[in-house]
Amino acid sequence: MLLIPAENRLSKQNPPYLTGWLILLNIFAYIFIQGSDNDKFEKAYQSYYDNELLAKERKVFEEYAYRQRTDVYDLIIDNQVLPEEMLVGLILQDKQFAQHIQGLSNYSSEWREKRQQVNEHLNQTSTYQYAYYPSEPSLLTAFTHMFMHGGIGHLLGNMLFLFLFGYNLELLIGRLRTFATYLISGLGAVLFFAATTSDKFVPLVGASGAISGLMGGFAAFYGLKSIRYFYWIFVFFNYIRLPAFLVLIYWLLKELISASSSQDNVAYMAHFGGLLAGAASVYLIKLLPSKATNVKEFNDEIEENNISDNERKFHQAIQAQQELRFDEAKDLYYQLIQDDPYNQEYIARLYSIEKNTPQSIAFTELCQKILSLSLQSSSFDKLAQQAVIDLKIKAGGFQAITADTLIGYCKKSLRIKQVEPIKSIINFLVKEYHYHEQLPDLLLHFAFAQDEIRSYETKHKVLTYLAKKHQDTFAGQEAAKALKEMY
Repeated sequence: MLLIPAENRLSKQNPPYLTGWLILLNIFAYIFIQGSDNDKFEKAYQSYYDNELLAKERKVFEEYAYRQRTDVYDLIIDNQVLPEEMLVGLILQDKQFAQHIQGLSNYSSEWREKRQQVNEHLNQTSTYQYAYYPSEPSLLTAFTHMFMHGGIGHLLGNMLFLFLFGYNLELLIGRLRTFATYLISGLGAVLFFAATTSDKFVPLVGASGAISGLMGGFAAFYGLKSIRYFYWIFVFFNYIRLPAFLVLIYWLLKELISASSSQDNVAYMAHFGGLLAGAASVYLIKLLPSKATNVKEFNDEIEENNISDNERKFHQAIQAQQELRFDEAKDLYYQLIQDDPYNQEYIARLYSIEKNTPQSIAFTELCQKILSLSLQSSSFDKLAQQAVIDLKIKAGGFQAITADTLIGYCKKSLRIKQVEPIKSIINFLVKEYHYHEQLPDLLLHFAFAQDEIRSYETKHKVLTYLAKKHQDTFAGQEAAKALKEMY
């Protein structure tokens, strides 16, 4: 099951610069540092074959694997017809073996010279230089491994999750603390991988552990509070509210189960370690004194008095909303809207809170405002469409919205050829406001709009209603004419 946080929106005032730079850094490393690895490995393979080194090193590698890498030894013994390409790959990718043969008593100068040609190519690869080998611990590679990837699919998947969790955590705890969490989580991934792997000679490569830490940090920030997630299970997907801590437990168990049951090359325990390290880091950050836990680095700019009072309130409102202090956030948004009644972002953020109580007067009043504003500006169209859906499904209908607003919204929808979404409003108007003077004209246009969606049965019903109920109006007379032309 895929779970993605959907609690926070991107902030135009406080863009996720750190997340963007981390993504660019990972992409840069993949293209410019790892980009030539395939060519370098290919040259190493070719040199190995040209110098006929397999004949010298096959038996040595089997003895080495027997003592040092039992899984690899079992693979060799169980596969008597193991392809040479695969065996050579195991030999060349084992950095420790390249050092092991140098201590052999029969390591002749000829052998050394040939092997040195191969090693020159291998030592230029990013895997040999920057991947973390538990058999050869290094503080440098403990950091550099978390900016490397095993392939384009690995990179794209990681960057997607880095963006989704990175920008959320950056908004919640600030850029510097998010960067610290990324690095600490990467180190936590190294420690767990090194402590649990059965093969110390397999390198750790990838930002997965560090990104898992951002996931764990996000869950730790909200703790037991229920937040909104997007879930995807096979063909089923929707939004759901779950306690963040429960989601963290699910992620941890998922990695543990995968580590014990999967036979692939994914470092699940590195993910597990990253999750724990990230969660612990953010939990400790929350325990810091309140002055230090101001979750917006943007507030540093506030101290410089470079922004207005409304910008100050806006960031305080976002902070309160992210920390689930909804009443405080609503008060601030209402103050902002009073000063700037046409600000789409203020209204959208307020709506995301008010829609959680769809039976409240505040919600229906906000919907009335949004629908009215959509008649004046197309920038509110998407929000108005959502308000219509929520009014219908969650609030039980359109009773709290004025007839004039509903009719105006329907007319605009017809002008932009949005016919299907307003059917429920049309039905409500016919039932509750059949006497309204603007209704016949709206119904006539609605009937003719059915041609565009080929809903001829609906067109006939609406025209028949007009011809019978509003025969004295211009719309009713036009409806009667249209009915005759249909037959």
